[in-house]
Amino acid sequence: MSPDISISPSTPVVTAPRSAVPSGSTRPIVGQSKLSSNPMSNSPRAMPRGDETMNTFLDPRPFVRPPRLSVRSGLSLGRMLLPLVPADPGPGVLAAAQSLEAALEELESQWKIKARTQQTDDVRPYDVRIDRAWAVVDSSLDRYAVFDPEDADRTRAEELRRQLFPTGLEFLKLPYIEEHAESERRLDLIEEEDLREDLDRLVGEDFLDELAAAHAAYGEALGIHTAGQTPPPPISLTEPLRRVVDAISAYAIQVLAFANLDEGNEEHARRALEPIAALRRAIARRNAQRSSGEARLTSPSTAAATDDPLAEDEIHAA
Repeated sequence: MSPDISISPSTPVVTAPRSAVPSGSTRPIVGQSKLSSNPMSNSPRAMPRGDETMNTFLDPRPFVRPPRLSVRSGLSLGRMLLPLVPADPGPGVLAAAQSLEAALEELESQWKIKARTQQTDDVRPYDVRIDRAWAVVDSSLDRYAVFDPEDADRTRAEELRRQLFPTGLEFLKLPYIEEHAESERRLDLIEEEDLREDLDRLVGEDFLDELAAAHAAYGEALGIHTAGQTPPPPISLTEPLRRVVDAISAYAIQVLAFANLDEGNEEHARRALEPIAALRRAIARRNAQRSSGEARLTSPSTAAATDDPLAEDEIHAA
């Protein structure tokens, strides 16, 4: 599993435009609790708990640095944020939302391509195909044993079997790479010794064509390429996921700036950013369960060993 990528963006200072805050105003910026003007605010009894206070909720720090995001959680979080864009938020919020939507579309597209690619990387179906193709060749030659020992076709079939299968079909039980090499050696022998014409007659041209196609597909599945071919680079979702993380952060900054323009905007901003806060609360609960032993831990090495093709693509931005 690839290590988490630590993103450490400098947290920008969100300030209101000069026109939005009259000279001499003491109105706090986003993230600064209005309870500070309350003489009781210094009393522990007067302080609300956790996210019960909207102003604590609008502390910029939980939003401008999103929590740990995998491909799935990044897509889910982004899709939850977009429908909650405040009404009439201004061009900054709208532009950030559009950038987030574009980043989500790119990540989802690359995710689908990678999933399709990895589905075809299972070698077993290709191994079964090449096994059957060689078994057909062997059994087709063996069937001529029913004829008279002096029969020309029987004699030729026996010669071909000795050349191609001196140890029977034992090579089909070898590890994938070794089996492919043995298959390649036999196909080379067919070409070098001009055996194809007799095999077409005794086994069948269609079966020999299938054998060649099965061998080629087997090599592709194993990542074995002929001279001059360059294997396609592996698809990584790290950069598309990073762009989603950055887009979520940029969007949150714009929403926080929007909240700072007017007191009436704060409730809309709180609602717009609630999916990020909810994700952080869920992570905190899960971590608490893990530390108390109420949930089974899944280590990074175990996660990478699962059948999840995307387990290694994770950004740690918290």
